[in-house]
This record gives sequence, C-alpha cells and structure tokens, in this order.
Amino acid sequence: MLFESRERQAYQHIRAEIEGRLVSTGAPVEISDFLLNHWAYLLVGIYIGLGDQHPDWEAGWQTVNALLWSLAPKRDRAETEQFLRLLPTLLGRLQDGCDAMKLDPAERDALFSQLALLHAAVARAGLQAQPGEAGPVTHFGQDADMVMGDEELAGLSQRTPAITKTKDSFGPSDELGLDRLKVGGGMLLKTAAGEKRLYLQWVSPMGGMYLFANADGFDAVSLTRARLIERLAKGDAHLV
Repeated sequence: MLFESRERQAYQHIRAEIEGRLVSTGAPVEISDFLLNHWAYLLVGIYIGLGDQHPDWEAGWQTVNALLWSLAPKRDRAETEQFLRLLPTLLGRLQDGCDAMKLDPAERDALFSQLALLHAAVARAGLQAQPGEAGPVTHFGQDADMVMGDEELAGLSQRTPAITKTKDSFGPSDELGLDRLKVGGGMLLKTAAGEKRLYLQWVSPMGGMYLFANADGFDAVSLTRARLIERLAKGDAHLV
C-alpha cells in the first residue's frame, strides 16, 4: 500500500509538471494525451526504480522539452536547421520510450504519423523564413502548411516507423532512383511557373514525407512518397 501511495503521488506530481509545460505550447491534443497518459507513467517507473538522479530520469524530461520545442514556431532559418538536427535524436528517444512502455503498435504508429505531419509543416515554413522577419514565422494547426489532400493523408498515415516494402503504384521505386535519394540530393520539378531545381532537406522517420527546398533553403515543397513516385514516373520530376 505504501508503494502504491508513493507511485500515485509521483504520478500526480509528474502529471502536474507536464501540464504546466503544456500550458504555453499549444501542443495538439494527441501529443498532450501521449505525454500525460503514457510518458508520465514511463517517468514514474524511472523515478520509482532508479530515482531522480539517474541519467534516464534526466533524459526523460529532456525528451519532453525537446518534443514540445520541436512543435513550436521557428523564428528563422538557423533555428529551423537546429530543429532538423534535433529530430533524429528526438525521434529515437521517443521510439525507445514507446518500446520500454510496450505501447500498442497502433497507438505508436498514429503518434509518429501525426508527428511526421506536424514536423514537416514546421520545417517547411521555417525554411521559407525571410531574413530579418520579426516574430514567429511558422505555425502548426489549421493553416496552409497543414492542408493536405485525402490521398496524401492516407498515404502518410499508412506508413509506419518500421517500414515495410510494398509495391509502388507506378513501378519499383529503386528503378526511379528514389531508394538512393539522400538528404542534399537534387531534383528538377516541373511546376506551372517553370522548372525548379530543389534539394532534399528532410525525410520523415517513416519515409512517408519528403521535404525539398532551393539552394538558399527557401521555396520549400513537401511531397508524400506516393506523390513523389507519381511525379517521377510521369516525368514531372527528375532526380539529379
């Protein structure tokens, strides 16, 4: 009974601390629910088993802070580049935490699909930031950067962190060169305004979203894997 009481008190304290950090962030409800109803219990387990001086305890709270920061508006390109450098570590820690909690695969996949969409929106807007602009220049929620068609949303939500090879609708992606595409790789994209040369800036951890921008980091374009394969197969895009 004493242990249960201690565990309950720890959870209440940790939940209150997370709620306090959520107040000023405007984080989507899915992220808030994950932190309050899953990550908080992970922190309780660390506290009860290892104490509040253990590196895992510190890493757990660092992950909370990093996740909330990753969803916040980025003020300029330098901050956006810092955000892009952070993502691999952040997503790796979240994956490790989900494994430790034995989170239901469907819940985990829904979480990472949502994060891929949100992070792509933050990165896309941040790379379009013009030097000297005052105040936040990116947003997430009901804004233009979050508008995606039903087909794109379906294609993104069907991807999972553990990528399963499937037959692409427009032919094997390796024949199109997509499987060899790395960050920094170039693409010529046909648009109504003419042909643009863009460079890959970021790939979502699930491989379902690709973010391109020009050499200066502006004119950002985000494409789902399915849409990119379609454009490559039709000749509307060429990898260079």
